[in-house]
Amino acid sequence: MKRSQDTFVFTPEFGARLRDLRLKAGLTQLELARAMGRAGRSAGNLVSRLERGDERYPSFGLVADFLRGCRAGFRDVLDVLDLYTDLPTTQQKVFSRALAKVAASVPQKWQSQVEHYDRHFVHPKAAPRPGTEQPMPDRTARLERARKMAAAARRRYLYGQFLKDAVNAAGIESVMVVQKPLFDHGLEWFRILFETRRSRTETREQRLARSEAEFVKASRMAVPVVRSIQDAVRRRFAEMETSGDLDWLPDLSLGEYEARLLAPARARRPEQERHEEFVRKLNEHEAARKAAVERVWTELQTVLDEAGVPKERRAIYRGVVGASCTAAMNFAPGSSEERRQLDEYILEPRWIRLGLDTALAQKLAGIALARLRELAESFPPDPRPKR
Repeated sequence: MKRSQDTFVFTPEFGARLRDLRLKAGLTQLELARAMGRAGRSAGNLVSRLERGDERYPSFGLVADFLRGCRAGFRDVLDVLDLYTDLPTTQQKVFSRALAKVAASVPQKWQSQVEHYDRHFVHPKAAPRPGTEQPMPDRTARLERARKMAAAARRRYLYGQFLKDAVNAAGIESVMVVQKPLFDHGLEWFRILFETRRSRTETREQRLARSEAEFVKASRMAVPVVRSIQDAVRRRFAEMETSGDLDWLPDLSLGEYEARLLAPARARRPEQERHEEFVRKLNEHEAARKAAVERVWTELQTVLDEAGVPKERRAIYRGVVGASCTAAMNFAPGSSEERRQLDEYILEPRWIRLGLDTALAQKLAGIALARLRELAESFPPDPRPKR
């Protein structure tokens, strides 16, 4: 049976956890392979592939044998496995991608409304009764509601764009306290026209007349100005009805998303595997390096405390640790290259103007260099070629 690209793949994080368990047990890869009941000169390669994450679809029994050989249990890897099982299901991913397409079909300012509406639908306010199971909402119905929400957002956008121009063209005073009420009145007329488009048509003129009377009374605006906007709204509404803008709905086909997610995973080419291995090793090395820099920076706080450097000015000394790390990783101790790397930062006029004490910076660099070289001995190897 072919596997979809959305099925479980043995991750490097899982492999790293297995490696940690082996090291904690004090076993070499070959010793663990033998403890797993695997024999032969290449038995250690199986353990190595597992720890690198290259055994993409290991059997349940193989993982169980690995844990048994380390005298560990599934409880020791559950948190890593839960990272996968907590992911959305394939069906949820199909739905999410389709919903994102629906939201993308309206102007950006309205997209959050479509997405917020969906979240509101997923998490109803009413808590389920004790002992009852919360029913799973029908995703097709949810998408249809989202489509209608997107269509409504697009109509509001089109109404708003038109009314801005119509209100400006009315020649009334250009202040918000005058224009905003007239703009809102135009939106109300659009709403009444749309609501009475196919049902309650007999109430349309009555509702429009009542809306006009209430607005004129509240705003005390000249009736000819108000009616000019109302006439423009009627004309624009008729144009949108004729052009099909009032019936527009975003295109939606779940099939294309489902087919894409369920397509068989492609076999990895050798060069792709080599690139992924290089990236994995580089990420491991960089993570260890960054952790060492943070650790050394934390340890140097006592030196800054003794020197009386206030906390708000310590940021300018932070770069000394970074420069020291680069020098420690790339140059021999006491070399001219090491000195040049540090001086580029310590003697930079900009930092000196901000209050960097060069003598204190030199002292910090000396401590940091020694400490970083000590920590670097435990770093995963850097896969990049040496300069």
